[in-house]
Amino acid sequence: MTVQITARYLYLPVDKNSPVVKLHFFYHREKFQEIDISPGADAVDFYSAMDVERYIGKAIEIAGDLPMGAQEKIHCEDKRPSAKYAFRPQIHFTAETGWLNDPNGLIYADGVYHLYHQWNPFGTEWGNMHWGHAVSRDMITWEHRPMALEPDEYGTVFSGCAWRDSENTAGFGKNALLFFYTASGGCNQWSVDAGNPHTQRLAVSLDGGGTLEKRGMILGHIKGDNRDPKVFYHKESAAYIMTLFLDGNEFAIFRSQDLLHWTKSQRLIAENMQECPDLFLLEVDNAPCEKKWVFWSADGYYMVGEFDGYKFTPETEVLAAYSTNLGYAAQTFAGMENRTVSVAWLRTKSDRGNFRGMMSIPTELSLVKQGNSWKMCFRPVRELWRRFSEGREFTAENGKVAVPMGGRPVVAVINWKPGEAHTVKVGTAEIDAGEPAQPLTLIADHGIVEYFGDGGTVYGAVEVGENVLDRDIAVNSGAESVRVFEMLDA
Repeated sequence: MTVQITARYLYLPVDKNSPVVKLHFFYHREKFQEIDISPGADAVDFYSAMDVERYIGKAIEIAGDLPMGAQEKIHCEDKRPSAKYAFRPQIHFTAETGWLNDPNGLIYADGVYHLYHQWNPFGTEWGNMHWGHAVSRDMITWEHRPMALEPDEYGTVFSGCAWRDSENTAGFGKNALLFFYTASGGCNQWSVDAGNPHTQRLAVSLDGGGTLEKRGMILGHIKGDNRDPKVFYHKESAAYIMTLFLDGNEFAIFRSQDLLHWTKSQRLIAENMQECPDLFLLEVDNAPCEKKWVFWSADGYYMVGEFDGYKFTPETEVLAAYSTNLGYAAQTFAGMENRTVSVAWLRTKSDRGNFRGMMSIPTELSLVKQGNSWKMCFRPVRELWRRFSEGREFTAENGKVAVPMGGRPVVAVINWKPGEAHTVKVGTAEIDAGEPAQPLTLIADHGIVEYFGDGGTVYGAVEVGENVLDRDIAVNSGAESVRVFEMLDA
């Protein structure tokens, strides 16, 4: 079908219950996009939007098995579809529409926090991987920005990271933002037809992260579905470092002097660990002046050890950071001094609001020494507390207390009676933080509760009902008191 482009966004109807079809988009017979979509012919759950600003005033062709009813609903609009939904999380980032997964390209630059992320704007299931983009001044309130990266003949756009080139090392300009990402060859028909495998590629922004221009490949295919580059600078060995997932439980570490040419310095196998590696240095809270390196993977497994710029040497077995399996693919921010802040994808299942998945509250990371080992410690970023009141105290009777949430996110700090069993429910979801978890801090939002216990060494996230903020936090045994902090207007 031929579509005349009259405005910036091409609206495509989505019916989550209809079969998936593949659509190819052309201008003057040159392909510029390919997507999988469940087209809305008889019913429309929501409209997805493709940015076609460069084709305004021109005609494009859409090829594929698109039902007539859906063809009739395709049209152009000046604005992106509304993200309004009664039960959308208020302090947990979500995509405007569609599926969201891994955080990508987390960076703090010029007073702005940038959150890029895996995004399927054309459905609430995984697929069509793009990079979405949002910005914030406090890591709590986020503003959506236009699409950052789209699939092409090299593949869909898988996970990656960002780095500010303050020294113009790569030659694109002082303070250019560099984005290292995986082109997932084989994940779209376009790349299959071109014969392109998974490779690591570079995009560059010269306008502070708003516009990302693809600049080509920096690492060819190595093994399997090698992916998820994470880059930082190691001052002691005077080199840029890249961690990369290879295949199975195998990872690699690379070094570079110019951010463009990379040499492998280590391959390592870590049992149970897969995808999205990260490598960062953390302070040990209860051991003054001690710092240790952490090698991290997507599923919250990690090892603590030493890193000399060439090789990571583990000093622990593989450890588990999370108390639940909702968190995944966490990444730390580049560009932040004197603290390490991480964001994880929370793998929630509900898509009633025409979106699926959300990001965790950003957390500050440290370590606590426990005998001959170390434990990861999570604390909500300090910026969170600026959005909440000083708190109200609720005293328990016989270990029980019910705290109404009143329709808005709350932070609840529960103090327990020593030695007593304790249970707490948020809506119908029971939180089992284990022992010890004194005190237990809950962050409750629409559809989600995150909890922090035992000074941050216990962390988990639980999916709850989307209307949970209209319910109570019910502590059914073991409580002494609950202090509740209510969200302030922005």
